[in-house]
Amino acid sequence: MVTLTYYPGCSLKTGSKFYQASIQKVFSTYGIGLRELPDWSCCGASAAHTVNEELAHVLVARNLAIAEKEELNFFAPCSACYSRSKITNDTIRNDISLQDRLNGVIAPLECTGSLEVKNIIEVLDDHVGVSVIAKKRRFDLSALRVVPYYGCVLTRLMRVKPFDDREDPRSMDGLLQALGATVLGWPFKMECCGAAKTLTDKEMTVRLSERIMGRAISAGADAIVTPCPLCQMNLDLLPSLGSTAPVIPTLFLSEVFELAIFGRMVGMASHLVSADPVVKKIKEA
Repeated sequence: MVTLTYYPGCSLKTGSKFYQASIQKVFSTYGIGLRELPDWSCCGASAAHTVNEELAHVLVARNLAIAEKEELNFFAPCSACYSRSKITNDTIRNDISLQDRLNGVIAPLECTGSLEVKNIIEVLDDHVGVSVIAKKRRFDLSALRVVPYYGCVLTRLMRVKPFDDREDPRSMDGLLQALGATVLGWPFKMECCGAAKTLTDKEMTVRLSERIMGRAISAGADAIVTPCPLCQMNLDLLPSLGSTAPVIPTLFLSEVFELAIFGRMVGMASHLVSADPVVKKIKEA
């Protein structure tokens, strides 16, 4: 069994609580333990670094310093939290001057960049693997047609090496194929959904998210699959934001794992766009 330090970030404790419940259920099936980071604080995603980059590093470094005491690798399921944590961790590992300045602010805590920071795709790839995933599935997902939606920040990490190709990632595709889902090709896997602009420019989010949703539908998808809580929320919110365009459900990656293992999802009632049509396509293997 592997145990990871779990950094939920703000989303998984508020609007995306069902993502947290889904992850915990799936990870326990594979023997992955999660130890929530004690006394964690907001990492500043997704706006702090646009105001003051060094202050953004400070916000992340505090969490990483606490995690280093735990001596466990750092798991951040939110794409924005992962991005900011990965960038800070890897940057200060190689920039001793920055490391000294940050530690001067967060003292008596100390951050050295010694951790591995992982997202949900990496955890499932590295600590489970596609062969085990394929063997553990109990339900037939072959009738479920999905498009993998990585979002615009998961692999576009500035000045640090990403875990997958920056512009054409495929790791989530492999996990979905191992689960037995029919994975469709499409060109919008990295498009921006509007991100936090929902708060200040609702019309922009609607416009960008409608493009993604429309392209997924034209590709023949039954559902969009994402690891990002903000992407999931924006796409799921489209009808509530005034859009009249056709929509399909947007599932978290862990929810597709739930369907393959259990045939149901703990967060069914939390989806604003009903996921019932998706569940009806699942058959016991």
